[in-house]
Amino acid sequence: RLDQFQDLFVEARLCIEDCADSADTTYFDEEAEAAREAVDEAVRAFETLLGELDEEERGRVMRQNGLKVEQLKGELEMVLGGGH
Repeated sequence: RLDQFQDLFVEARLCIEDCADSADTTYFDEEAEAAREAVDEAVRAFETLLGELDEEERGRVMRQNGLKVEQLKGELEMVLGGGH
């Protein structure tokens, strides 16, 4: 499951980059939607993973990946808000 989350995380980052690259083009809305969906999927996978772990493992995974998830959400909001 952790590998699945990490793959989704990488995909979401790529979608955010594509969205930023398409700023001020006719493709921006389409790329923005793809980025939103990819980030949502990665966040859901992370939350599912956390729900399946015992407290000790959950703490370890949160320390290793929690900040990455928050950064991902922040990057998406920045790109969508025009702060690319």
